[in-house]
Amino acid sequence: MDIIVACQKGIRSLAACEQLYNTGYRNLYWVQGGFDAAEEGDFEREGPQPLKFAGIGGFSEFIGWTDQQRSASAKKGWGYRAMYFGRLVGVILLADALFIGAQQLIHKMQEIDF
Repeated sequence: MDIIVACQKGIRSLAACEQLYNTGYRNLYWVQGGFDAAEEGDFEREGPQPLKFAGIGGFSEFIGWTDQQRSASAKKGWGYRAMYFGRLVGVILLADALFIGAQQLIHKMQEIDF
């Protein structure tokens, strides 16, 4: 059985293939360069979504940092960019609040000699 592993840039899929190989799997393949290097028509797919968007996910997608999202925002204007900028500011404020909260918790624990 052949196993094909793909990701956005090709690096994570190569690492996944290495892990699979180390656990005994063979006939492993990955898309060199990932979905970013693939062209429409290179793979059969289901649905209307362009192949370039197939590997997007996680934090980069949430704040709009992927190449595809940047080019889409250039076409859609400032409202689209403002939404992702707002998300980035929210993530920074949340991280800052968690950091300050952790510092205060450590200080309180030291005061009670925990």
